[in-house]
Amino acid sequence: MLEFKEHNFSKGLIVQKTFIIVSYLLFFVPLIFIVNFLFDIVTLEKIQGLPIFFPLVFCLFGLFFASKAHKIQKDVLTFGAIIVNSVLLIFPFVYMILGTVIFGV
Repeated sequence: MLEFKEHNFSKGLIVQKTFIIVSYLLFFVPLIFIVNFLFDIVTLEKIQGLPIFFPLVFCLFGLFFASKAHKIQKDVLTFGAIIVNSVLLIFPFVYMILGTVIFGV
């Protein structure tokens, strides 16, 4: 007869993987808008400088999901999600400070 093996997936690991995927998606969405803003790939005249401030909203939620996934299981992917969301979270501040220092506006 056919025997089915039981999978050893616990609910926590499935939730952790979901949190990691959501965290990385919340990192890539503002990153795509920022790259588009800096290199003008697709012209978005109506939202002007708003893509620079998207990480303030998106990356906060990304950090939340990454930290929850890190509490479930400490993994390289969760640590990477925390780092990339943290770096992108401080990007608007660095962008504005360097713009003021370099251009003096």
